[in-house]
Amino acid sequence: MTTRTIIKTLLKPDPDQARAQLEELARGLAPQERAAGERLRAVAVELVRRGLDVTVLDYQDPSQELEIVLPQAQHLGAVTIDRDDTGTGCHLAWEQPADISDDAGIGRAADIVAALLHGIAAASKR
Repeated sequence: MTTRTIIKTLLKPDPDQARAQLEELARGLAPQERAAGERLRAVAVELVRRGLDVTVLDYQDPSQELEIVLPQAQHLGAVTIDRDDTGTGCHLAWEQPADISDDAGIGRAADIVAALLHGIAAASKR
């Protein structure tokens, strides 16, 4: 079994400094990878601009992924974003364990899913 090396870089909270960090990290990528990651880097800067903590995950293969956390609610877990091969689409994922061992837990899980989907629906109307 091989271990996958991951280098994590927390972006600065200032969008211009974050952009500079991202460009520095992208310098190590092959030209095609660098070009394909351009849009994902733009998403990272926009998330920083919105006050979220963004960490770039660099893998040795060489792919990159973003891990995003709401600073004042880190217990909610991270959303991860990775891009498709062309760099024009991305995949969003959020994993958060939920205790559904009782009726209150079932209600909380349902509330979270409903809030998430309603939030996505509202954001996609823009």
